[in-house]
Amino acid sequence: MIAAIYLAAGAGRRMNGPKLTAELMPGVPLGALALRTLLTAGLNAVYAIVRPGAELEWLYGLSNDALRKAAPEPKRSLGTAEDDRPTAEESAPAPGGTLLETIVCSDAERGMAHSLRCGIGRAAAAGQEAAIVMLADQPFVTPAMVQDLIDCWRTNPALDYVAGSAGDVMTPPVLLARSTFSRVIELEGDMGAKRLLQSAGFIGAERPFDEPWRLLDVDTPEGLERAKRIAAQIYVT
Repeated sequence: MIAAIYLAAGAGRRMNGPKLTAELMPGVPLGALALRTLLTAGLNAVYAIVRPGAELEWLYGLSNDALRKAAPEPKRSLGTAEDDRPTAEESAPAPGGTLLETIVCSDAERGMAHSLRCGIGRAAAAGQEAAIVMLADQPFVTPAMVQDLIDCWRTNPALDYVAGSAGDVMTPPVLLARSTFSRVIELEGDMGAKRLLQSAGFIGAERPFDEPWRLLDVDTPEGLERAKRIAAQIYVT
């Protein structure tokens, strides 16, 4: 069994406020597409890690038929000539039988490591073989990209992790095998898994994707505007 950890507990400080509810397309919040990817990738469960007091109505709405309306299928690939080319816990059923479970991370404000720990702890308790870690502000990752990480790991089960990469930079999404869970749970502050994976003797692989712009994560108002331009090119709205 493989689950996903959807990291959605950021404070959005660089965006001057909550960003996952910001419109990426008319009526479509930024966080919708990353969630849609994970819920339609054939995973056993998706653990959405959120902050205490976060508004979750949009997230719950996307676990049913509204998900398909909010995050339409892409109409085409991004053209290479465009300027934006690469330069408390509750559960709900989701499309395809994937369980969507929200987990309130009480110490999310202490840094990303604490949100990651919440997700990995839940995956370990559920007996998951591995977990796909993905940022909720990565709207252009596809189910095929997630499946590529899984296929690589299934083919090479001795691997402790399989990560996406843009050039020489390791980036989410990343698959963490169960062999990494006990070390990830020890992380503190803003330290993500990257430094741990590269320094702890783990065996891993990186998967460079043909369209690195799909690994974009939206951290600033300028990044959101870029994402809007990309979404307008590849999605029917």
